[in-house]
Amino acid sequence: MKFAWGLKNRLLVALLLLSLIPIAIVVVVTNRNYGALVENQVREVSMNLLDRSSLRMTNRLEEIGRVSAYLAYQQMSDTDTILSFLGQHAENGSVDTYDRLSHTREFKKATESLLLNHDYIEGLYVFAEDGTVFANTKGSELKPDYVPLSSAWYRDTIRTQGKMIVGEVQQQDFLLSGNPSIAFSRALYEPSTNRRIGVLLINCSLSLFDELSEGMLAEQRIYLLNGIGNRLYGEGELDEEWAASAVGIGSRVDSRTNMLVLHNTFSEYDWHMVIAVSLDAVTGEIRDTSRFALWLGIIWAVLAVGLSLWIANAFSKPVNRMAQMMKRYPTGHLPPRQERYERRTDEVGILYNRYFTMLQEIDTLIREKYHNQFIAMSSKMKALEAQINSHFLFNTLATMNSIAVLEEVHSLSVMSKALGDMFRYSIKINRDLVALSEELGHVHNYMTIQSFRYGDKIRLETDIPKELEECKVLKLILQPIVENAVYHGIEKKKGYGTVSIRAWEQEDGIRVEVRDDGVGIPADRLEEVRAMLGRTAEFEELNPGTNDVRSIGLYNVHARIALYYGPDYGIEVDSEEHRGTAVLIRLPGPESGVGRLPAERSGSSDHFPKGAS
Repeated sequence: MKFAWGLKNRLLVALLLLSLIPIAIVVVVTNRNYGALVENQVREVSMNLLDRSSLRMTNRLEEIGRVSAYLAYQQMSDTDTILSFLGQHAENGSVDTYDRLSHTREFKKATESLLLNHDYIEGLYVFAEDGTVFANTKGSELKPDYVPLSSAWYRDTIRTQGKMIVGEVQQQDFLLSGNPSIAFSRALYEPSTNRRIGVLLINCSLSLFDELSEGMLAEQRIYLLNGIGNRLYGEGELDEEWAASAVGIGSRVDSRTNMLVLHNTFSEYDWHMVIAVSLDAVTGEIRDTSRFALWLGIIWAVLAVGLSLWIANAFSKPVNRMAQMMKRYPTGHLPPRQERYERRTDEVGILYNRYFTMLQEIDTLIREKYHNQFIAMSSKMKALEAQINSHFLFNTLATMNSIAVLEEVHSLSVMSKALGDMFRYSIKINRDLVALSEELGHVHNYMTIQSFRYGDKIRLETDIPKELEECKVLKLILQPIVENAVYHGIEKKKGYGTVSIRAWEQEDGIRVEVRDDGVGIPADRLEEVRAMLGRTAEFEELNPGTNDVRSIGLYNVHARIALYYGPDYGIEVDSEEHRGTAVLIRLPGPESGVGRLPAERSGSSDHFPKGAS
């Protein structure tokens, strides 16, 4: 009972930790960090809005400046400009009535497009020095007998000597219209004499500020102040402290009102833009979210505890009973059957029913199947090696005999040493796996012997990375393939030939390629060889059913590799007649458990590209 109770408690604790820790983290992080995160997001959004609104207002002010420059310097006809006909009005009585009317028509013609293209401009006025007024408006007409010298804006404009003056947002006392507006004015001077020839007034409606409210959130308020802190635009109460401190670029939290205040100074007029955000409104939404997260965490915790108790009890109870039953009866003595577990089709039922046959199946697999199969495989593979060695021994002895007759034993010492090394490698090395460098040494000994027969007709090239030289491979898998390349590829070719061996590593193992530039394999015969290599390797029958000695060598190597490593490994052949043959050997990587019994494995095979030679 102690073991089962411990299992239940451990399972219960694990389930509770997995379910309660995440929701606890979410609740704590939501309550602690969500407020600061939202405030930073509101600050960033408001700052972006402040920058965009300042840029829009700056663009509007630059447009007004361009309009004033246009009126002062743009040519009205082929010969006259506004400056030229204003110069005629610099002295009283110098312009007759007809010229006045003509100048008025020219002014309206020149300014019509400006009114149409700038919907916020309500009227354009030029006050000449002789009292003549040139005007083009959208209904904002001047009051009759208006004397500009009586207005403060006119005197301030003259005093600044050509600089643009911006008035307040108010009902202009010189207009018939009672709508609030804002006026821009500048004095006009004759360039050649620097003589004042008039005053320009641009009256703008409050639609000049319409773009400032675009993109505003419900919790945000925006204000536009002039250089002395007077409000030009904005709704709602404007705190005096905000207006006084709105100099430069910055932001702060007003602790008195719990408002986030951001401000920016822009344009040549030192205008200030202020955005105020109510943090109470923002934190109100945060509190709602925090309460929701808290209640969600409580509900989830209650459900998690109930589900964890039910799962832990449902899982541990049958396991506890089976554990006590197995503990009570030793191996070899089957306990009585429990029908309630035999009828179950879930994991518990499968575990219970398999318990009665598990020991017997394990003993059978170990003693009868795997042990016997291992012995059989070892003996068959030794027989394969002997078959390959005997075939090569016959050919080598024939070559040595020919050299001894023709050369009177001049080179026999070198050949005999190489042959002795090959015999020691094949017979005295009492292991199945060798380093790839040892297998290459065996191939070099073989080619040394063959050099006495063929001279420099055949050349061997190798390209093996140093990191693969010590990789373990099955013994005697390269020399038979090289022998096939020599006897059946290059020997039948006119002229010289090359056998190349290269190796590389892939994700699923090692690849070794033996390639020759000999006569190749005809297409119909190549299909037969591939079909033969596609057969499942068997212990009892290793003859592919053909008299082609080349196929016997390939099949023997392929069968040894497949029987030792498994059906996912072996060799592939690609050839093109008169261009050569390439044999690809697929071997497992160094960490794949080589040398074990054949088993069901899943994997992928490599294929040569079309036209390889």
